[in-house]
Amino acid sequence: MTTAQRYGINRQMTQVMVMACVTLVALVCALVGCDRVAVSSRQDQLDTLMYRCATTINRFDYTTLYDLSRLYLAEADHAGDKRHEAYAHFYLGAACLYSNRPDSAIAELQAAREMGQELSNDTIVTLALNSIGIHEATANNNLYLAQWYFTESLKHAKQCEYTKIEGSIYGNLCSIAQIQNDTTMIGYARECYEFGVRQKDPHLEFIGALHICDLSRLMGDMDTALFYCHKAIEVSDKNGLNDNAITYVSLSGIMYDRGRLAEADTYAQKAIELAEANSNKMVLVNAYDQKANICHKQGRYQESIEWLEKELAGGEQLEMVKEQIYDLMAQNYEAMGKTNKALECLTRAKEFSDSTNASDREHMKRERDMSFSIIEQQRELEFSQQQLRNRGIIIGGLVLLVLLLACLMWVTIRNMRRRNGLYHNIVRQHMESIEREKALNARIDELEATVPPEPDEPQSQAGKIVEVETVDESADVVLPKSLPTAKSEHIYRELCRLMEQERIYTDPQLNRESLAQRVGTNKSYLTTIISECSGGKNLSQFINHYRIQEAVRILSDREHINYPLKQLCTDLGFGSVSTFYKLFQEGVGMSPSAYRKSFIHMISTPPASE
Repeated sequence: MTTAQRYGINRQMTQVMVMACVTLVALVCALVGCDRVAVSSRQDQLDTLMYRCATTINRFDYTTLYDLSRLYLAEADHAGDKRHEAYAHFYLGAACLYSNRPDSAIAELQAAREMGQELSNDTIVTLALNSIGIHEATANNNLYLAQWYFTESLKHAKQCEYTKIEGSIYGNLCSIAQIQNDTTMIGYARECYEFGVRQKDPHLEFIGALHICDLSRLMGDMDTALFYCHKAIEVSDKNGLNDNAITYVSLSGIMYDRGRLAEADTYAQKAIELAEANSNKMVLVNAYDQKANICHKQGRYQESIEWLEKELAGGEQLEMVKEQIYDLMAQNYEAMGKTNKALECLTRAKEFSDSTNASDREHMKRERDMSFSIIEQQRELEFSQQQLRNRGIIIGGLVLLVLLLACLMWVTIRNMRRRNGLYHNIVRQHMESIEREKALNARIDELEATVPPEPDEPQSQAGKIVEVETVDESADVVLPKSLPTAKSEHIYRELCRLMEQERIYTDPQLNRESLAQRVGTNKSYLTTIISECSGGKNLSQFINHYRIQEAVRILSDREHINYPLKQLCTDLGFGSVSTFYKLFQEGVGMSPSAYRKSFIHMISTPPASE
């Protein structure tokens, strides 16, 4: 399965997760909203509003749900009914979550969770924790924290014995596993499917079958994948779920993997028609991507490009896959003999590759910090509770102390293993990024060699005029000016060339004056250009960014395993070892010595046998 296809499955799983959450929320109506007792007119009104919210979310009508839940919250607050107020916060959070208001969503869902805990209402806590997990997975891309919230939600669901809610949470856990290409949770997918069959719940039966299909496809078991894909279509048709677009995307992918391109093309076209009929944009871009891959495989290169352009136009959250989209577009142009277009697309792919790598590293650092924080809080809580139980009993306290020390030792070892695992992920991410960058640069150089040089066009001197109202050379402040955008970009590209090709950052004496002289401008304009073109970096940050990148490349090279870190610091132009360590830790998420240790461990450890 190609990288682009795996990313397509990731986007598809977000849709499945939303469907599973809606199924879970719809159960609230059956659990707490169906047996409404008219104690008073106001109470009856609150029960009616809760029932309407439950039925509205089941119709995926989030605009109506947003207005209705706000009314519900106002009425519950006026009546002083905490239980209804907690449910109103939950429904409002769900409406915000699925209508692209992530900040408002998390605030409302946390309020519902806190009120549910105060009321000892496990149903509310379960629903809130599950939706917070979906928020972390879809809005923050923090899969570790999302999995933690789903697990906590499952604990509360088991406490109140709401087995139907458990089935939906199992579906969300399967979605996380599939995004991570983890096929070990296929057992949960089967439990979800079998539970839906036993309870005659079509939503859970559909979601379970779809998860078994996609996880089996990841495992290479195409027969099982095909069987459960047809099962999902059968359940959807029989119960009028209107979710067949996503199943036909999976069916097209199975046929594509089997090399049956004509059938794959037919199913992809059907998925597009169903998604367009239901205005399902998330599934629609997946179908476009599938169609583009099929056309490329069949040699219909121009048609493949047209589908990719539709995918770019219709996708609202495609940042993580734009590299694959432009790479496939470049392959199409290259096959058509349009080397200039192919080169342009490869350049765009490289830009998005750099952006995605930076984003992935940021997410990885955030996951690391968050996971360590949660583990630390759990350890402190366990330690505090253990000490309270030990008070007053000396002998028992000594025994428990020994057990506690063993537990803390185990937690410490576990934390070290998790930390090492996170460090290995950081190193692996950098190594893959370096290899991908080498491959892209090689293809760019190869295509540039085939492109005939363009004749130089005379440039108008009028376009190079820089108008400056006032420049204070004695202060590091740039007063209002007029600098042509083209000129700024030209100077900035020259700066990048000097850094990347001539590696002038290795000069420890490099400063603003000498650098401005190299690019033919003054130091005030240089400061402004760097800030505008590099996303707000100052000169030191701009130079140190290249130094840290080079440090990562050297530390990721087998031939430089014995390169002394102090010598590396000096060779890269840093003034002190402490500065080098600090900037490396901030930029990479670990120290240079820890990076080297993890790299050596990775290259010296043989891969596990499958």
